[in-house]
Amino acid sequence: MDTNFYVVGDNRVLSFLLRNIKFLIGLLLLIITGLSLTIAYLKYKQVQEQELFKTQIEQEKIRSENLISKLKKTGVQDSSWEQLVLSKSSQQKKLNEQQASLIERQGSELSELKSILDQREQVVQQFQLEKKSTQEQINSLQQKTRSLQQQLRSTQATLTESKTENNNIQKINTELTTKISKLELQNKKVKQKAATRVVAVKKQKSKSEIDTEITVEKLRIVGKDGFVSVSYNLTNQSNTRKKGRTGMYLSSKNNLGKTIPYKLGTSIPFRIKRYRVISSDFNKVKAGTFVRILIWNEKKELIFDEAYPIKQ
Repeated sequence: MDTNFYVVGDNRVLSFLLRNIKFLIGLLLLIITGLSLTIAYLKYKQVQEQELFKTQIEQEKIRSENLISKLKKTGVQDSSWEQLVLSKSSQQKKLNEQQASLIERQGSELSELKSILDQREQVVQQFQLEKKSTQEQINSLQQKTRSLQQQLRSTQATLTESKTENNNIQKINTELTTKISKLELQNKKVKQKAATRVVAVKKQKSKSEIDTEITVEKLRIVGKDGFVSVSYNLTNQSNTRKKGRTGMYLSSKNNLGKTIPYKLGTSIPFRIKRYRVISSDFNKVKAGTFVRILIWNEKKELIFDEAYPIKQ
């Protein structure tokens, strides 16, 4: 015997997701595009700065080599000149002073070059630290992107399941409406029986006044050729929100006195302030079978147990 339960009601979260799915997907794509552009710009900036540093270092090396070459040439010239003008002490002294001045100037330039190289080294170290920090930020952004993609896939799967469930519910409602219309057109008597109130043959309620505030109203049982459709309003007669579980079960007349245990797999959770429509379909139902409706409160206590005959 196949038993299915369907709950008809509003789902605001699902409705909000269905209305704003395009906006959520667009926002996610916009975030991914922005992260990609940021990563590309940081990598491009890194490459440009590395090329600039390499060019500056090469220029400083060339300048140092030129200075060393000049020193060597000056030393050779001074040596040749010294051999030619040994007798001219005054001129030799002047040349020595010039050479000392040139050496001092070159030493100053070498010191400046060393200072520049030290500064470049500090800049390179700072750039490496910034590069490391940027890489950490990129890793964090990539992790957030993966998390958003997982959330999107989960949302899409939930929406797909919800759409499938809604389509199935709509299909079943359409089939039930068609069958009810045919039954009403075929026999006026069947219509009158379907419209009359179904009288319970077995009643069991809790003595607690709070528990009895949850009851069953507008019960409707339609059966033909082994197919039975049951629906009712689970009504909260108090002013406070109630929650618990309810279920519908098929039972023979001999088993009406047996206790049906509390199970999550065969019951429907509810949280109502006014009422909620509960419906279910049964196939291959034998004649003389009863429908038992049970309600448990949030403490798993049975507060409602009634059985109703199925007329086909």
